[in-house]
Amino acid sequence: MKNGGVPVYDDKKLFELLVLSQALAELSWPEILHKRDMFRKLFDNFDPSSIAKFEEKKLQSLKVNGIPLLSEQKLRAVVENAMQMLKVQQEFGSFSNYCWSFVNHKPIRNGFRYGRQVPVKSPKAEVISKDLMKRGFRCVGPTVIYSFMQVAGIVNDHLLTCFRYKECDANDKKLDLKLKMEEKTEVLKLSEAMEIGEHK
Repeated sequence: MKNGGVPVYDDKKLFELLVLSQALAELSWPEILHKRDMFRKLFDNFDPSSIAKFEEKKLQSLKVNGIPLLSEQKLRAVVENAMQMLKVQQEFGSFSNYCWSFVNHKPIRNGFRYGRQVPVKSPKAEVISKDLMKRGFRCVGPTVIYSFMQVAGIVNDHLLTCFRYKECDANDKKLDLKLKMEEKTEVLKLSEAMEIGEHK
């Protein structure tokens, strides 16, 4: 996916990318991207609060009229995962906070030189996969989650020779600088508060 590696923080967008990553078992990325508008239309623009309310009749209509390319198991997983995502949003404030907390809110930059070096899963993907499954998410094995991490920009696996790697790397460094500045600001505020407390 050509835009992979750019960090995504919007919950609906992240849910869309999770669903599309799950579809990789049955479709290729070119096929998925070609049918992306159809996915968005049938899944209410990937609004989890809407998808979570899908009833059996709606699911059957998707099977007949919508996405015959996705198995019934995958269709039901989309609805179940939407329900679980709403719970995650309540617990963490957003699905984005939850996803990015696994990498300390900083993208992983691997810096591979050859395509054969890029893995299909990673220890971090296995950790996220296990936690998602524990929370009731379905069809979220380590391979699916690693694909999700790539397209969501949680991990940058563009090759060093790819122009996208340099773009994403530059964005990551800006984010690092921003986080460091925020940390320094918080430390200064804490120090000032302590000094005021000592003088009272």
